[in-house]
Amino acid sequence: FRVEHQKFNAAPIKIGKNCWLGSNVIVLKGVTIGDNVIIGAGCVIYKDIPSNSMIINKQEHIVKNF
Repeated sequence: FRVEHQKFNAAPIKIGKNCWLGSNVIVLKGVTIGDNVIIGAGCVIYKDIPSNSMIINKQEHIVKNF
């Protein structure tokens, strides 16, 4: 199968400066992660994350802004 014939839907991912993503983090298409962001292991990021945030659970709830 050639890639052109598969129905992939893609968009760029933007990761800011000084970010830390734990192991097994999945970032989905089109997401922008701001500067100084910490994302804990195993999280699935499906929406934009503002700068200076910490995400540590799998529901993508912002735990702390600093």
